[in-house]
Amino acid sequence: MGQIEGVEVIFRPRIYCFSVIIYPMIKEEIVKLLETALEKMKVKDIAVTVETPANSIHGDYSSSVALKLTKTLKKNPFQIAQEIMANLPKSTLIEKVEVIKPGFINFWTAKNSLFDSLDIFVNGNFNFPNVNLGPNKKIMVEFGHPNTHKLLHIGHLRNFSTGESIVRILEAVGNKIIRTNYQGDVGLHIAKCLWAIKKLIKEKGDKSIIENDLTKKIKLLGKAYSDGQLAYEKSEKDKQEIIEINRQIYDQDKKIIDLWTMTRQWSLDYFNEIYKRVYSHFDRCYFESEMDRSVEISQNLLKQNILEKSQGAIIFNGKKYGVDTRVFINSLGFPTYEGKELALAEKEFVDFGELDKCIHVVTPEQTSFFKVTFKVEEIIDKVKYGNRQYHLAYEWVNLKKGKMSSRTGNIIEAEWLLDEIKKQIHKKFKNTPEVEEILAIGSAKYSFLKNSTDKAIAFDINESISLEGNSAPYLIYTYVRTRSILGKNLMNPKVSYPKQVLDEEKNILRLIYQYPQVVAKSATNLAPNLIANYLFELAQEFNSFYQKCPILKAPEDKKYLRLQITKATGQIIKNGLFLLGIKTVEKM
Repeated sequence: MGQIEGVEVIFRPRIYCFSVIIYPMIKEEIVKLLETALEKMKVKDIAVTVETPANSIHGDYSSSVALKLTKTLKKNPFQIAQEIMANLPKSTLIEKVEVIKPGFINFWTAKNSLFDSLDIFVNGNFNFPNVNLGPNKKIMVEFGHPNTHKLLHIGHLRNFSTGESIVRILEAVGNKIIRTNYQGDVGLHIAKCLWAIKKLIKEKGDKSIIENDLTKKIKLLGKAYSDGQLAYEKSEKDKQEIIEINRQIYDQDKKIIDLWTMTRQWSLDYFNEIYKRVYSHFDRCYFESEMDRSVEISQNLLKQNILEKSQGAIIFNGKKYGVDTRVFINSLGFPTYEGKELALAEKEFVDFGELDKCIHVVTPEQTSFFKVTFKVEEIIDKVKYGNRQYHLAYEWVNLKKGKMSSRTGNIIEAEWLLDEIKKQIHKKFKNTPEVEEILAIGSAKYSFLKNSTDKAIAFDINESISLEGNSAPYLIYTYVRTRSILGKNLMNPKVSYPKQVLDEEKNILRLIYQYPQVVAKSATNLAPNLIANYLFELAQEFNSFYQKCPILKAPEDKKYLRLQITKATGQIIKNGLFLLGIKTVEKM
């Protein structure tokens, strides 16, 4: 995924004990060094970029700027890179610079800089660079999006996990976040469900089908929806009855409204239980039933010739704007999702003041939908809406038999999946119910978040709880290991760092140093997987370091360094998992 448009990244040094903490500044320092070297070479107007190499043997940072100058300087890039290196000013932050073919310039961070960052991280003080999407530093993240009268499935869990992590990451880099959730509580799917429930009530002659237990109520809704869908497809008579119920819901007709209100609340109670379980909450829940201005807005746009009539419907002709043509009011006079989206945007961009960005966490099937609605909203008010909305698409969680479908009842229910993971964790770890619940939620979330949002997932329970692989239990186990080591510590706080550092120590120090930049990059790209994969690499590096470098039996100066590394590693894992919406435990 590319960087989100309009993002601004600001590196901000923080002061502790009257010393400037420089760890976020090294990348910027290298850029300045390269720019100075290019000025000496009389090279102008070239964008200098610095990246973190995938393999640490190529240094902590690398620049390919020499490859961009081949035509300008009429030399091969390796020669240009050597000339740049010769013109680089000295810096106390850089230990070594190296040029490799075809023309990369690699940089290694100085040891004292690594120690400086280590001293900060051991106390859990993380100074993340500011990543802002506008001057107000105010972002709305809209996620969740369940439909009432339907079961939550594994795909919803990916949505909740992604949205919650995006919220926490953007908060960590200096933004005020508004959490919103747009839930469907009207529509044909609800009419199908209520048709089936009414039929059951009629057959029984009373409301004895209504259960007191929430779990049974939700099962009833699931079965009723499936029955209603089949009836809608097979019988024209039943179809027309369902369409009439749909109209009654929109009209708030007394014939249906009590049943709609009651069953809607069942769903909302059920949703809230799942939200709590996965550590999410919302500042505002919007509902489709609130979007009563949808028709009025669309009619006004029709008068302004922004929308137009077509075959009894009101549409947006997107051809002239390079987007699709979509319906906003259908031929029956009902607002479509597109029409309701206009009313939703109107509310979202007023209720919380001026927003820099509204990020919609929704599946890629809605890409065309958002391109069209964003365009219409921009035409309505460019200042208010222009470049202020973003569709963060996440792919489906696929099963071996294909995509999930609540129509047929062949879905992986969210609650079932979490309970099944918990059962497997109990068999494997035999811990307290509280710890097993934390591990279960973490296992599910991490399985989604370690993948980029544009990657489809085939969920595997055994893989999600494995202690040998890239999983939440592996990371949490590593955190617990750091806590166990520190619990046995009799460290002398007056000891200073050793003058000589082993490769194993230096490798993990360099990885520790990179954490704030990983978080900044994750925020810039709205990509929690960058943090997840960094944590996995850090845990692997620490466990390798733990095997090769004795800690508690080491000489005092080495023991001090290694305990500091252990502390910092534990703090980063705990903080990183928090940004992913995952809790840690102290024993496992």
